[in-house]
Amino acid sequence: MRPSLAALAVLAFAAVAAAQAPSPEPPAAPPAGGPDTVKSILEQGLEPPPGGYTYNPQGRRDPFVSLQKPVEANRGPGSRPPGVKGFLIQEVALKGIVRDKTGYIAILLGTDGKSYFVRVGDRLFDGVVTAIDAANITFRQEVTDPLSPVKSRDVKKSLYPSEEIR
Repeated sequence: MRPSLAALAVLAFAAVAAAQAPSPEPPAAPPAGGPDTVKSILEQGLEPPPGGYTYNPQGRRDPFVSLQKPVEANRGPGSRPPGVKGFLIQEVALKGIVRDKTGYIAILLGTDGKSYFVRVGDRLFDGVVTAIDAANITFRQEVTDPLSPVKSRDVKKSLYPSEEIR
């Protein structure tokens, strides 16, 4: 196949025009926030900090925390402190409430079959006692769900289970 005479003429004209074109002027300085600024920011950000890499979530969840494994998995029985401080709120049962000169005292039954006396301000493994009255105890439980915007919630246990439903 032979190229047509017109196609050869167009190619020759383009080659001559390119050879005679004046050299382009150097580009003007980019405006603030231009590509060079972005490039310099990216180059600075790619260098590891002196102590290694860091992650700043800025209010977002950490992408390196698995959503499939619960946070409670790290809280095995061997890693918990002894006594009432080692029980989860869901593991204890309210067995009684007594009153003395200083206020109410709740009697909790632990998973070890022992009874424990707690007052307002005492800690459990995943929360703290916030209130005790004649028939109820209220806990402030720390929420460990990484997707939950709520970081704590109130849990109420009653001596009379029918009152918990109301």
